[in-house]
This record gives sequence, C-alpha cells and structure tokens, in this order.
Amino acid sequence: MSLLVKPIRTWLFAPGMDARKCEKAVQSAADALILDLEDAVAISEKPKARLMLNQLVKSVSPERQVYVRVNDFMTGMTAEDLRAVCTGGIAGIVLPKAESAEMVRIASAMIDELSRAEGLPHGQITICGILETARGVLRAEEIAAAGGRLSTLMFGAGDFTGDLGIPTSNVGPHLVNGKIQTALACRAAGIRPPVDTVFFDVTDATGFEADCRQAKGLGFQGKAVIHPNQIAMANAVFSPSPEEVAYAKLVVDSFAKAESEGVGAIRVEGKLIDYAMVKNSQKVLDLARALKLAE
Repeated sequence: MSLLVKPIRTWLFAPGMDARKCEKAVQSAADALILDLEDAVAISEKPKARLMLNQLVKSVSPERQVYVRVNDFMTGMTAEDLRAVCTGGIAGIVLPKAESAEMVRIASAMIDELSRAEGLPHGQITICGILETARGVLRAEEIAAAGGRLSTLMFGAGDFTGDLGIPTSNVGPHLVNGKIQTALACRAAGIRPPVDTVFFDVTDATGFEADCRQAKGLGFQGKAVIHPNQIAMANAVFSPSPEEVAYAKLVVDSFAKAESEGVGAIRVEGKLIDYAMVKNSQKVLDLARALKLAE
C-alpha cells in the first residue's frame, strides 16, 4: 500500500453535543477530528447533536480531516446518524464495535447511497472500524479485508476491557495482544496502518508517551486522543525524529551505492543492512517527506 500523502498521527475526539469543544477541535493541531455521536452524547440529546454536526460538517473545509463516530448497529441508530452526517466536507465515519466484515459492507453500502444523493465525490467518505470487543478482535483479519470504504482500523481498550469484564486500563498483555491482532490484520489486508486506543489518564504525560511509543513499535500509525494537551506528544512520537531521518537517508544512500557496485548486503554504523532494512528506511523517508520533515 502506498503511503498517505498526509499521514494521520492524531485523532482528537470531541463530544458531538458540545459546540464549543467541537469548534475548538477544528482549530486544534490534531491531524484528524472525531466528532462523537456515540458515548459522548446522551440518548435524549442525539437528535439535537445530529442537527449540530450536520451543520458543522457542511461548514468545514475538505482539507480538514473530520470524522464522525456514529452509534453501533445494535442500537438501531446507525442509519439515522449516517443520514445526518454524510454530507459536506466530512472525511469519514468511525464505526464502533465492528464485529464482522458484513457490518463494514452494510455501512459502506449505506454511505454509497447517501453520497450519491448528496453528489459527493466518489470515495470521499471512508470508514475507520473500531475493534473493541472480543468478537471484533478475533475477527480482525476478516474485518480488515471487508473492502468497501474501509480504510483502517482502530483498537479500543475501553469497551474491550468492559467486554472482558475486567477493569479499564491501558496496560496489560490482553491489550498488547489486541493491538498486535489489529496491526497484523491491517497489514495483511493492505489497508492503512491502524490507530491506537485513547489513553484514559490525561494527567499522566509519562504514561501517555510510553503508550504512544509502544503502539508505534507494534506498527500503529497514529493515536486517538481525548484532550488537546495530548496532541503534541502523539504528533512527535508518530513522526520520525531528525536522527531517524538522518540514519534512514544514510542507509538508503549507502545501499544504493553498494548495489550499484554489485553488493547486496552492507554494514552501516556496525549494523547489517540488506533489502528489508532498506525498505524500512525508505518508509521512514517517505513519512518524513509526507510530513514535510525532509526534502
């Protein structure tokens, strides 16, 4: 899969019923926004929230990556949510409790119909499915390969731990396993690298950074965040550092020179470098260039 022109490192949640927070989110440094119609909105307030988000997504520039998290299919509210927000400059739908490829395909078909009715450009609205139940994680490969408008997956620790009947946490082997399954499924299906779960303690900067670095090490491209003060750190972690860019360039250039001389494996700063390592270094450079961190 080719690298996104604009990789999404941070996905900032904002409650869909709070106009002030939604407007602040639009002005934030997050790469993408998730305006929430699900957990952040009381059932009695959902009709009002739909109307507000309908107007907001119509006013936002297509350059701004705005997603809306709709309610899951079991609530019976998904269709009404989609009718309200599949308009204007919306970039995508976040589909909670994704538990089968069929769910993704049904959502895709619904968005196809609404997009045609609105005259939206083909493929404008993508889907990010959240794996946040045992069933969803166990079916990660099937869901990632669903096709349609699915562009990536997100792992959700809150509902996942709730489904398992254990305390909510960002730490534990069960969460690492869920993240690994999500990352492997995305890679195998050739869709975008996944998005990591939110970190629940907004006062724990050290823990948040460690959580970001763990996710990056497992193959995640970005992080869902619940407070603007988490954006800068997540953006930094999911961006290649100057040192990483310099080393990647050294590897690519050194290998190109060696290859021109008929050599297929070299050492750079004492480390063995072959085609696999060069490919990874090229990905670092591509990411840096997409983020305008390198020429």
